[in-house]
Amino acid sequence: MNDTNKSMMMVLLMVMSSLLAGYSPAIGDAEAAQVVITDAVQVVDGGQVNDRMAAVDSDGDGNIHIVWSRNTQHLFYTMLDARAQTVISATQISNTGAHRSWNPDIAVDDSGMVHVTWANTAGQHSIMYTLLDPSFHPQDGSPGDDSTLSMVDDFIVSQRNQDRGWPAIALDSLGSVHIVWQDSYEQLDKFYQQPQIYYSMLDIDLSTREAITAIDDTLLTPIIGHKGHPDIAVDANDFVQIVWDDTRGGKVEFAAPIDTSGSMYQEWGDMCTVFYGGQWSSGGYFQGIKPMLMDANISVYETLYLLSGNTPSAASSGACSTAYATGGSGGNVRPTALGLNPSDHSGGIRKLTEVVYGGAATNLPSDGGYYSEFWGPGSTWACLSWKDAGGNVPGNPPTQRDHKWNPNATKIVMPISDEGPYGGHPIDQQDSQSINEAHDACVLAGVTPVPMYSGNNQGVASASIDMAKCPNGQTSTGPRICPGSTVRNTDAGGQAHAFPSGGSNSMNLLVEAMIYLATNNSREIYLTVLDPHSLINNPPNSWGYGDAGHSVSGNSYFERIGPSVDSNGVGSLVVVNDTRITIDDAFSLHPSIAIDSSGNTHLAWMDARGYGFDKDDNYEVWYTRLRLRGSSDWNGVPGGLPTYGIKQIYDYPISEFEGKNNIPPARPWGPSSYMPSILADAQDNIHIAWLENSNVTAGEEIMYTRLNHTNDAYPDGIPLNSLATYILDEWEPTPVTKWASDKLGPNSGRAPEMGQPPAFANDLGSGAHMAWSDTTKCDGSSNNNMYTICYTHILTGQVDVFLEDGEADWLHIIEPGEETIFNMTINNTTPGPVDLVADTYSLNLSMMCIVPQEIAEAHGLSQQCNAGNWTMTMFFASNHTAIFPDTDIYLKGGEAERIYLRVRAPSVYQAHHDENSYVTVSAVSHKD
Repeated sequence: MNDTNKSMMMVLLMVMSSLLAGYSPAIGDAEAAQVVITDAVQVVDGGQVNDRMAAVDSDGDGNIHIVWSRNTQHLFYTMLDARAQTVISATQISNTGAHRSWNPDIAVDDSGMVHVTWANTAGQHSIMYTLLDPSFHPQDGSPGDDSTLSMVDDFIVSQRNQDRGWPAIALDSLGSVHIVWQDSYEQLDKFYQQPQIYYSMLDIDLSTREAITAIDDTLLTPIIGHKGHPDIAVDANDFVQIVWDDTRGGKVEFAAPIDTSGSMYQEWGDMCTVFYGGQWSSGGYFQGIKPMLMDANISVYETLYLLSGNTPSAASSGACSTAYATGGSGGNVRPTALGLNPSDHSGGIRKLTEVVYGGAATNLPSDGGYYSEFWGPGSTWACLSWKDAGGNVPGNPPTQRDHKWNPNATKIVMPISDEGPYGGHPIDQQDSQSINEAHDACVLAGVTPVPMYSGNNQGVASASIDMAKCPNGQTSTGPRICPGSTVRNTDAGGQAHAFPSGGSNSMNLLVEAMIYLATNNSREIYLTVLDPHSLINNPPNSWGYGDAGHSVSGNSYFERIGPSVDSNGVGSLVVVNDTRITIDDAFSLHPSIAIDSSGNTHLAWMDARGYGFDKDDNYEVWYTRLRLRGSSDWNGVPGGLPTYGIKQIYDYPISEFEGKNNIPPARPWGPSSYMPSILADAQDNIHIAWLENSNVTAGEEIMYTRLNHTNDAYPDGIPLNSLATYILDEWEPTPVTKWASDKLGPNSGRAPEMGQPPAFANDLGSGAHMAWSDTTKCDGSSNNNMYTICYTHILTGQVDVFLEDGEADWLHIIEPGEETIFNMTINNTTPGPVDLVADTYSLNLSMMCIVPQEIAEAHGLSQQCNAGNWTMTMFFASNHTAIFPDTDIYLKGGEAERIYLRVRAPSVYQAHHDENSYVTVSAVSHKD
């Protein structure tokens, strides 16, 4: 008998559904393989008011809820239906009276109630919370009433001394409310008003319309340093994950040319006390900012320069003695940068005998007077040492020795004197020229000048302000107007400080200024994980419901850290302590967090790596995917989880990375991507939105992209620290806006920590709602330079292809020459209005033919067989018409079409052995 008569044909059917990218009323404008987005809607026409800082979320019926700040005063709310038609028009939801609303955030619960938090900076700053119930309104398009809508009205979450802001809100499955914010208050006043991260948890009693504090204001970061811009998410098990940017891991360097004339004895001693610790000249002890910040993982590099090489006795004794020895007991300028070796972090006290004035080297003989007061040319030399007049980095000024800056540190030049900048009194044209030169050199180099002037001479104070800000050609201690149209009138970004004299209280002002300078350096992204319900359900004896989640004992803070429940049955709050996510010397700011259905954590943030190490460098939007479980125990240990042990996808730029060599001279801010927001949808696709500056015509654009979910390709999941391009499908950033206007502002490239990310929220499917502020009417037409709120829907939809009921077997076995039929259905399952989510699809067929391995090995054959011997045809079940790749299948939302696939096996003359046929049916959206 011929072997072909004994062959068996196995057909395995696989279906693939593409995800359409969106919908638009103007379908004709859609292009293949591009995202299609609804036309932007102007949410409110406020007239001559500024509506800014929007936040958005949606409910289970597809309605959209938006809050925003009007004139940074009162908070407003509106509700749109799924067609973006207004059902509750603009309604003030903050109570009457003085109000300064900033940075609202919003979350809608399963009952459709709207939870809102914001910062009120009128008077004593407070974090506020309100709960709205839109069902109390007829939803007829009219404005609502705050007293009617509010279930909980303007509840104060936190109100104390100092500043607070940037609140973020999330809800858990039990209905509890979790709020996080940045706050400059701390009870022991140990951190010099540097903002920290605080957390609070509320329970809502609907019967009494009250918010009840379950966990009071909790300090999550009890260590000195600047923290900010927190975001929050809750996973499926009600663990709370919080991210923020943090100066821990940052680097800052001070180069300080200091006057060595006879009147500067006290200043030298106190400056060494500031840096290294010791006794103030007026009495009292200070720890020193260098040891203080090193304990907080902030690297401080410093070199104190003796102008003209003269050495006051205070500069070689007391608090200065160790630094004087470190500098070679008055040695010369060192030939290498600090920080290249971790243990080499101090330049100590060194002689500076050659500076720059008039573009030439100027020698400073040691005299203890005139030449000891050349702090203007000394500052010029320091700035030219980083970037010289020829644009070289590092610079090579016309001196025998240059200051060698650490390339990755924030750079500060800090001259200190009680006399004029060029040889002291009287202040004349040479003093003015030296300040002009120093200012310009520092602006061009990106080195921040922070002069400190001692005494009461107004001319010295005026010169210091000119250097720090911009020269104004007159003696004045008033504010400077620096428009930035020339180098000379550009704000140098510094601040002049009066060097205090007197007791330890006045010295605290100097310490606060120095702490601010030292901690306002590059940022890293940090994360922590909380288990608040474990603390509440298993409280320690010392804790009660409504208490703070940290404790104070003596002069120290103690977090409630540990496993969710320890061996004694006691619960903890912090189960994953502060975990460093980024490890790079560039600025990393504005993190946004999302958690997918598998428990993976997704982060997006703005990062200057690849451009430089200054705050006003260019940025791109970066992304990482974390797997927190399994890397280490969640037991709250200091140091958190290992950075490289939790990253499934390593840090990667999502926005287009132009690089520092492609920055257009006329638009230096052009290749910059700011302030991302991130979402994870129900299918584990990741959505990211941000503000983009690269479009020359539009200036600023709101951008969007989606990272399609890729299933774990390995038995144990994605390998750690994989590249995004290896794991994810190719993504394409798409502009949401295409007109010239100011969006999400006001913002500034010189202060990238300010501004507001796009408002971003999940829809019912795999799409997203987006809102932002805009100075046009959301279409490019003028809004008289006033901000309004715009909204659009990126309705990335769903199409399913599946076997019909009763057709449960994807595997059919047939004889050679026989055929089989698979009965299927194609269904547009995109949530939303049926006509708006309607789409047209094509069905494509592909096949792979394989000879079973055991047969191939037994006969010495290749496993690949000829797929062309098989035939496949798709048909409409309703009329048995054939479906080809160019056949359009139009389906409204929720509409389905019955189809079937006929597969015929090769004949007995074509098939000599068993063959397995793998058939793939793919549905492709015409809008994708």
